[in-house]
Amino acid sequence: MSPRILVADDNTTTRKVIQTLLVASGFDVELAADGAQALERLLARPGGFDLSLLDVHMPSLTGLEVLFQLKSAGMAVPSILMTGHPSKALESAALEAGARTVLRKPIPAEVLRLTIRQIIHEIGPANGPQQ
Repeated sequence: MSPRILVADDNTTTRKVIQTLLVASGFDVELAADGAQALERLLARPGGFDLSLLDVHMPSLTGLEVLFQLKSAGMAVPSILMTGHPSKALESAALEAGARTVLRKPIPAEVLRLTIRQIIHEIGPANGPQQ
C-alpha cells in the first residue's frame, strides 16, 4: 500500500503540481484547499495519513494552527510546513508544533521527494514506495 499524504495549500496550481509530482513518485495523495479542510480531513482519519504537507499561510487556519490543533486533540501526523517567507521564529514555532521540517517555496521537486522519502523511511520503511 502506498503512503498516504495530505497536501493542503490555498493555491490550486501549487496543490495540483505537488499532487502530480507525488503521485508519479508512488504516493497516494489527497488535497485540501485551506487549513480548516486539512484539519477536518486529518481528524476524520486518525492514522489515515502517513504525512501532511501544510502551507503556512492559508485561509481559515494556518499550517501552524492545524498542527497545534492536532496536538491539542492528541494526534500526531508527521508534517512538513511550506512557506514562501521562512524565518527562524516560524521554524521554531513549527518544530514546537510538531513539524518535521519547514521547506521554502518554491520547493525543488527533488528536494520535496527526498524529504518525504526520508520522513516516510523514519516512520517505517515498510510504508515507503518501492523504488
